[in-house]
Amino acid sequence: MRMLAIYAAALTGAASIPLLAQTSSSCPTAASLPDLMKATDDAISGPGNKDRTCMRQLFTPEARLIPYSKGQDGKWTPRVLSVEDWIARVAQRGDKIFYERQVKYSAEQYGHIAHLWSYYEVRETPDGKALARGINSMQAVFDGSQWKFIEILWEQETPEEPLPAKFLP
Repeated sequence: MRMLAIYAAALTGAASIPLLAQTSSSCPTAASLPDLMKATDDAISGPGNKDRTCMRQLFTPEARLIPYSKGQDGKWTPRVLSVEDWIARVAQRGDKIFYERQVKYSAEQYGHIAHLWSYYEVRETPDGKALARGINSMQAVFDGSQWKFIEILWEQETPEEPLPAKFLP
């Protein structure tokens, strides 16, 4: 919730672009972990109310997206969202645009499962100044033809908790 509020505040007045229909045939297939990371950036980025067909295809049906943030009461709490919950929250931005980019990531893989640590940045334009940054902890599974996320947990950087150097480029 906090991350979405920061996105909304940072993106006030951002330009809008026409929405283009996406069909499932135009969604990239994540045959490798690098493909999955690129497809994630493409699916997340753009106007809040864009078609999220490709986003849905990157996740298993029971997948969870979990922002971990400090509430008004000072307590850190996870907010567990389904993919549809996340889409509904982001859609509230309307035609406001933001870009998320996985700047650096590492992956550990065994068989058909993988865990990825990703340093991300959020921007108003693809090459603009980073408005927010943080760490994603991602778990993915391979179904024999493509990788899909089963969970993404993230925490945004704060002045009290800057990102450790080992995650930075």
